[in-house]
Amino acid sequence: MKKLKTALSDPRYIELLKQFQNDWIGFAAVLARKKPTWQQRLIIEAVQVKGSRVSVSSGHGTGKSDMTSIMILAFIILNPESRVVVVANNAAQVRNVIWKYIKINFNTICKNLPWIAAYFELNEREFYAVGYKGVWSCIAKSARLGQEEALAGEHCHTYLVVVDEASGLPDKALQVLSSALTETHNNMCLLSQPTRSSGFFYDTHHRLAKTPSNPDGIWSAITLSSEESPLVTPEFIGEKLLSYGGEDAAEYQIKVLGRFPDSMEGYLLSRTDCDRSARVKINLENKDWGWVAACDVGNGRDKSVINICKVSLDSPEHRLVESHQIIEMPPDIDPIDFAYEIQKVIEPYQNQNISVLIDGDGVGFSTVKTVRELGIDAQEIRWGKPVFNSDAKSRFINKRAYSHIMMRNAVKTGRMKIDPSEMTKDQMSRLPVFINEAGQWVITSKKEMREKHNIKSPDRADTYCFMFLAHPKSAKQTQRTTLPIQNLEQEILSILD
Repeated sequence: MKKLKTALSDPRYIELLKQFQNDWIGFAAVLARKKPTWQQRLIIEAVQVKGSRVSVSSGHGTGKSDMTSIMILAFIILNPESRVVVVANNAAQVRNVIWKYIKINFNTICKNLPWIAAYFELNEREFYAVGYKGVWSCIAKSARLGQEEALAGEHCHTYLVVVDEASGLPDKALQVLSSALTETHNNMCLLSQPTRSSGFFYDTHHRLAKTPSNPDGIWSAITLSSEESPLVTPEFIGEKLLSYGGEDAAEYQIKVLGRFPDSMEGYLLSRTDCDRSARVKINLENKDWGWVAACDVGNGRDKSVINICKVSLDSPEHRLVESHQIIEMPPDIDPIDFAYEIQKVIEPYQNQNISVLIDGDGVGFSTVKTVRELGIDAQEIRWGKPVFNSDAKSRFINKRAYSHIMMRNAVKTGRMKIDPSEMTKDQMSRLPVFINEAGQWVITSKKEMREKHNIKSPDRADTYCFMFLAHPKSAKQTQRTTLPIQNLEQEILSILD
């Protein structure tokens, strides 16, 4: 039987090892045609060291996933009979990010080094050397909560573990993976946005990090800021400054500066922010705007509220909101009776295209149903549901979180005028929020607000958040359509005179 030819039997492979085994930067530039940025060089040079432990905290757009894929290719191709395991919260995450780049960069390597394609294979699940499937290879694994022990059992003399979005993985998973690094050439690289100010990943940048003050530290901690990346434009930074709420905002520190934030959780707005918002001047003269009536349905313990505002027709990120009238109902009002109250309150605005929003969760279902039976076209707010697109889903756990952050940004940038009530200011300055391990904004549940923070349901504040889920209709269009009739009446009167 003819013996299978492998890379180890080809003199060209031996020459490749001599040229690039200790020069991954050259491997990236020459074979993958990717010249590493100074930030990417930091990662490559650190991971290339035998027995390295490298932890990378990074903002958007630093190219860490692309360069990680090249490091994986370099490790497998340049280290005979080596093993790489790529770990993330789920296998789809690996396939959609790092595996995608492995495919792109391996194709480029094969174009520049055609003979290498005969010795290495890439499919949807594995990158491996021909003749060594399952041994000299790279695979992806998911770290499922409660099943961390399934990550154990990987051992190899030349071994690299790459963990994507490591801050969000259970600490037990990271401990299981690191406990397998028993030999000299066993390396580990953690990559993530710094979404958690505690746990294993946090410790690799603090207690376990190798620093001048901690020379016995184990981990080489690298922080990559989007602001310093040559791959990121000033326009992108400006956009994130606006959407994330400024340099001091936790989300900006995590996702742009690549830094563990000064405060991971707290309140959405300060009392000073709310006082300023009650005094701000909103100019809607040159804007197309519409009336919005946001209605929060109480449940007997909480109050039912109708909040009528002028809302510009801009996207939520640029929307102007001006308080016009806010009405609180008694706590014991029946949800169906509340529907009739909504009908009375909005009657003066009916010929001006007023949009009606009602929270349809829980007892609000009856209010929505009754309002619609009364002939009012109401938009049902279901803010426990996921947000609209993949980019928003990466930032907000649900529509409730999205609308709160849009409201916060409007207040911070002077685009929202709230009513002057002390109750409104009190509610809006006591909205506990935090960023979860996946880097998403989360608004503390009302149950936790009540039990942990002794905060009553923020009904008035909720109605202001509804304004950023609304689809307002132009009030000016109604005014324009009535103008010709008024002119006609004036002309008839002048003729009669």
